[in-house]
Amino acid sequence: MSEVSESLINDYFAGSLNINDLEQGLANIFDVTPDGHTEAQTYLQGLYTNESIDSNGFSEISQIISKANIQSTLKNSQKTDISYFNDDRTMHLTDISYFNDDRTMHLTDISDEIDDDDENGSDKTVIVRMGTAAGDIHISESLMDFSEDVLPTEPKIVEKTSKSSRYENLGPGVTLKERFVLLEKLGQGGMGVVFKAKDLLKVEAQDKDPYVAIKVLTDAFKKYSGSFIALQREASKAQRLAHPNIATVYDFDRDGNTVFMTMEYLQGKPLNLLIKEISKKPLKLDHALHIIDELCSGLAYAHEKFLIHSDFKPGNCFLLNDGHVKLLDFGIARASTQTDEEKENTMFDPAKLSAVTPAYATPEMFAGMNPDPRDDIYGLACVAYQLLAGGKHPYNKVASPKIKELGINPKPIKGLNRRQQKTLMKALNVVREDRIAEVDKFSEGMRSRKSYTKPIVLAGLFIFMIGAGLGYKPFLEFQAEQELYDKIQQIKNGNKALMIETIWSLDQLAPERQKIISVGLRREIITFYRDRIRSVFRPKEGLYDYPQAQDLLKQAKKHYPDSVALSTIEDQVKEQRDRLMNSLVSLYKRYYDAKKLIKTPNGEDLTTVLPLIKRVDPKHYLLKDKALSDLYLTESEKMIAASKFKDASIYIVTGLKLFPDDTRLQSLNKQINVQPLN
Repeated sequence: MSEVSESLINDYFAGSLNINDLEQGLANIFDVTPDGHTEAQTYLQGLYTNESIDSNGFSEISQIISKANIQSTLKNSQKTDISYFNDDRTMHLTDISYFNDDRTMHLTDISDEIDDDDENGSDKTVIVRMGTAAGDIHISESLMDFSEDVLPTEPKIVEKTSKSSRYENLGPGVTLKERFVLLEKLGQGGMGVVFKAKDLLKVEAQDKDPYVAIKVLTDAFKKYSGSFIALQREASKAQRLAHPNIATVYDFDRDGNTVFMTMEYLQGKPLNLLIKEISKKPLKLDHALHIIDELCSGLAYAHEKFLIHSDFKPGNCFLLNDGHVKLLDFGIARASTQTDEEKENTMFDPAKLSAVTPAYATPEMFAGMNPDPRDDIYGLACVAYQLLAGGKHPYNKVASPKIKELGINPKPIKGLNRRQQKTLMKALNVVREDRIAEVDKFSEGMRSRKSYTKPIVLAGLFIFMIGAGLGYKPFLEFQAEQELYDKIQQIKNGNKALMIETIWSLDQLAPERQKIISVGLRREIITFYRDRIRSVFRPKEGLYDYPQAQDLLKQAKKHYPDSVALSTIEDQVKEQRDRLMNSLVSLYKRYYDAKKLIKTPNGEDLTTVLPLIKRVDPKHYLLKDKALSDLYLTESEKMIAASKFKDASIYIVTGLKLFPDDTRLQSLNKQINVQPLN
């Protein structure tokens, strides 16, 4: 049935099928094929990855697939007993009551003591919805518990029952799709439970790291009729965010009534746990600023893709064991422009849930206003303040609508310069219009920057070092390092010529200076290599230099061997190369069988295909195909026998261009040159 789905999708993009017929056709297929929607979505993802369709087409058909699947599931709900689709199809999202501890209160009743960190270092997100009485707000809490004490258990024996009841007690030991073995529970929120799992396919391929994280819908959230689309939409958004500082989402799938999303498995701790720890042992300023800079990098990238996180808090930021940071959970992320919001228009609208974490949410978020990058910047600034202030929240975790009323002001942070203090306070402003508007501006303002007093300070330091007998060499090294940081800042400010010069001379620098450059310009360098790769290998635009693309990838991965973004680019390039080579080999065989050996007016011949094969793979076996050289020789001899010496000459010359060392063609060429041309 997957071929039928693919055919329908292809017909729609070709213009021979309208949207209604596509939806009806997919629904009919999904009625009889349980995994039909997954196959259709996978095929669509492949079209988008290979740039056969644009983001508009991907979003449009993805919505149609999800809608057709939900209609099919609801239609067959009595037979399949899918428990996460609510029987009341007319239920409004504002009537959702599946969250625990549901209560009604006024904004003025929100306690100053609302704390998003419980004794286990967890985040609490409240779901805010407008009540029937003016000013009423319904708030529900969902706990995200990152427990590190849960140990893997032995695999469970799961009875082969109907898919509807197969995973009622989902937990360690269960295997999903006969591929993912759940090992331990990592955390749980209002929408999903996250497990560590072993990917048996990776085990079979002898992958050194076969582990993934799997997010499945909670039993409570399954009752919500839009739950399937909610998770699918989260996966779809996250897959668009290929960045070193954003957790990678691999796929979205379903096994029976278990809907799940596979993600990279992260080793480290969420920032809410780190913040509890630093209340006893504060971070060094440089370490805190490094974490903040990486948070900015990931969030800025999401904003570039027109996605607002809408729940930026410590629990949604993860510090890896290697020191890097990743953003998590774009489950309620929303488009930042009306145009993109329309593209994301599905049966599930995350805005209707208005999920907020009081200590990190702006007054505009409480009021249910349209998303804005400045909402994320407020949450980012709160997290930054806690990292710099030994875990203390700038407003003692008071909900933002009460801050102005209570007249609370954040205390300055020791160790920051005046520019950094001003940047942080501006980002913490509870009035949206007075807040910093762009993440890059916040990031730039939080970085150390040379001032007009720097020459004086350096001169004074020089005199001091000489007087102390420390010598001239250490001072020069210090000055050179400062110049390196200045160079990084110039590149971040847009000096492309300096960036190119720096990248090409990177291997010539001392190891410690290489590290400063590679860490400070990680995002810029990876982006540079990505663009360079696209400039040499993009088959749809007639760029076929795969070997050079490989060389560029090799250079990039030498500096960033752990980069998820580079691994993704590598996979995409390889997939494009494989598809291209399959097409070229197919054409080769077709033209070979038809004996299209010499140039034709329309270019449908081997003289067009073979040079392309050589550009993509200079060592491809077809370039040394003796059967082809034999064919050129045979056809040439036929022409000579028919006294068609001019045509024979064309075959011989063409054959020699492809096989210059073929002695038989060389000999025949000498013979033809002494014959009168016909």
